[in-house]
Amino acid sequence: MRKLSTLLLSSMLAFTMAQAEGMKCGAGKCGSSMNMKESNSNLLSQMHSTDGYKIIFTSNKPLVTGNNEVIVSLYKDNHVINDAKVKIKVFMPEMPGMPYMEYKEKLKLDKKKYKGLVNFSMGGTWQYHLKFKTSDDKVHKVRGSVNI
Repeated sequence: MRKLSTLLLSSMLAFTMAQAEGMKCGAGKCGSSMNMKESNSNLLSQMHSTDGYKIIFTSNKPLVTGNNEVIVSLYKDNHVINDAKVKIKVFMPEMPGMPYMEYKEKLKLDKKKYKGLVNFSMGGTWQYHLKFKTSDDKVHKVRGSVNI
């Protein structure tokens, strides 16, 4: 009987340890450092190019559900473009049990960068269309996605 109890106890302990290793946070060790590390992966930093323009799309803070400041820098021939009209549309396609979601914002020039608030109403993959109209009246467009 004692051998059976010892065998049963060691099996339960091994199973519990395997479960704890499989847990994302470990046995009761979830804390701000764990969340901070995961959040840092949501810091926006993407580069695009179209029609000879270089577009840098960033954020100063990790992207979260809710309002987020986004920053767009435009360059052509290594010169800052500061006379464009820039707007962004973020959207999440319709899925079973969830409607199509969309948010649009015109970005404003601030210290040679275009800034604005974008609202991601829930976590998941959001697609975006970034459009900018240059002084020659041409509209340029880039597309991408971000994960919240």
